[in-house]
Formats: sequence, C-alpha cells, structure tokens
Amino acid sequence: MKINKLLTGLFASVLLTFAACNDDDFDFNNQEISYSGILIANEGSFNKPDATVDFLSSDLSTSQSGIYKTVNNEDLGDVLQTIGFKGTNAFLVLNNSNKIVIANRFNFQKNATVTSNLVSPRYIAFTDSQYYVTNNNFFGTYKLNIYNNADNTFIKSINFDRYAEKVVEAGGNILVQTDGSLYNASTGTMDITGHTITIVKPSTNNIDKTITLPDSGEIKDLVSYEGSAYALSSTATDSYIYKINPSDGTFSTVTLTGIADAQKLRIDSGYFYFLDGGNKVYSKMTATPTSEIKTLFTAPGYGSYGFNIIDGKIFVSDASFTGESTSYVYNASTGAQIKSFKSGIGTNGFYKN
Repeated sequence: MKINKLLTGLFASVLLTFAACNDDDFDFNNQEISYSGILIANEGSFNKPDATVDFLSSDLSTSQSGIYKTVNNEDLGDVLQTIGFKGTNAFLVLNNSNKIVIANRFNFQKNATVTSNLVSPRYIAFTDSQYYVTNNNFFGTYKLNIYNNADNTFIKSINFDRYAEKVVEAGGNILVQTDGSLYNASTGTMDITGHTITIVKPSTNNIDKTITLPDSGEIKDLVSYEGSAYALSSTATDSYIYKINPSDGTFSTVTLTGIADAQKLRIDSGYFYFLDGGNKVYSKMTATPTSEIKTLFTAPGYGSYGFNIIDGKIFVSDASFTGESTSYVYNASTGAQIKSFKSGIGTNGFYKN
C-alpha cells in the first residue's frame, strides 16, 4: 500500500471521524496522529515475521502501510490471524508466533504482549472483565483460553474434542464454533468433525450447553449482531443461517436454497452479506426469511479471504502470499466498485476503528 504523506489531510480526516468514535477513554489531545478509520490486517508469509497492519481513512482517500512497525520499530510477528478491540486497545492475534500483541488502537503504540498458554491462537472475544481466545493447531489442541482483561493474566482453558474456531460474545455469553473438517486419507474426502456451537457462561467460565445444528454441512462462520449469534453453515448444494439465542441455545433457520458453499457471513443495517464457493457476493434482508437473495458482484481472485462490511461499503481482498495483495471496495447496495488499492501480504481482514 502506498503511503500518503499529506498529514494535513489525514489530520483533517481525524477531526471529521473522531466524533463517531465510541471510546470515551481516548484522549485525542495526547495523540500526534490517530488511526481512526479502517485497519487492514495482513497475515504475512507463514514462518516469516512479516505480518503487518495498514491504515485507510474512512473516506478512502488516505492510507499508510505497516503502521505497527512504523510506530514501534519492530516486526509484528508471524501470521496475523485477527484483530479484536476492547476500549482503547487493539488485540493483534499472531497465530504462528503464539502471542497476542496489545496496542493502543489509535496511535498503535504497543502496551503489552501475551504468550501464556497460547498454542496456535485463532480468534478473540470480550466481556467486560475477561477475554476469550480460541486455540486450534488442527492436530489435537482445541481449546478456549480465558484471560483477565485488567492485567492480561491467564485464568483457565476449556478443552474441546474437536476444532475451536470463531468465538463471539452475544447476550452476555460466549459462543464458540466447535466444528471443522479433516482430510480423510483413506477416502480422499474432507470429513466433518462435529457440527456444534458451544455456549460458555462468563460467570463460571464453564460450558453451559452445546448446540448441534441440523444440517449436514460445515459451519463456515459465526458472528454476533444485536444480542444474538448467527452461524453460517454450508453444503455442496444449499447453505443455512442460524439465529441463535445465546441464553437458551434455541435457534431459527434461514435456508439459502441453491447457494452452495456459502462463507464469510456479515450483517449490516438489516442485511445479511455472504459469498458462495464461486466468490459471488450476495445480500438478503435479515427480517424476512423469504426475502429475495440479491447477487451483488463476483469478487476477484480469492475474494473470500478478507471480507467485511463497513459504513455501507463491502471490502474484499484478493490475497497474495508472495507480494502485495489487492483489495477492493464496493457499494453494499448496488455492488458497484468504488476503489481498488494495494495492501500487504495475505490481506485477511478489514476492521472499523
């Protein structure tokens, strides 16, 4: 990503966007620069410490690459899996480095590094006092680590007998995707390893209940929206969106008939957004299960690698692991392309900051 050095323009953008920030603890007067806008996660090359974070202003006019290294004068690490936010901090989960780097989300100065009990960390979720990190090395270690948010001390692990992938907070509870697939050498197929969502009670940090979804596919995503959790599951013919009550585990189902291998579920302004196995991007109203599924566009390359909806815009990445990736922005209503730009190696996520 090219670095735009017009800091005057960036400062003006900060003044316009700061009013939308919900973090009351952020002291703007103490910041020389604010990365309030959009953060882009680039996982980098496996076994190399070249993961990076890029910045893009909310109006898409100003960008800066490698902001963590610019601020801290050190490499971030190996495979940036995901970014989570709590208060004024960004939690950068480094999968192959087995660490979480905690930095101020607005000036990106490092505050702490967490390594305790991490084995291939994947995703992160938060309650008021704790944070929860899935660990999944695909070879027998499947667990949820729990940490104290005040001092980052390790509290405990909950072990699972199969994958621990996406994790979200919804309705005051923690929900974990305990589902995945493994290659079966004898048949040459990918076999489903369970089809469950596990609910963990933060008050006890114990498993409250396990939900088994009824279709025969694989859970591809788990998100939280307005107090409920939503799981996306897909087969080779149809896909399904489950709205899960996080208190009692009951759920309702939206069937995406004829949409094969759906993935990357996002919800914004009353609409579901997702891709199919052929990189077609769709939208569908959340409130009406029988509403039309609208085809918006076909994402270029490996468009499902990085995918999000931010302020009415769809962000997708065509990830490269040998050089710069290419990222694209589309209008979420019409599917019209707005912008394309270069981003780091292995772009896998876009986050509103």
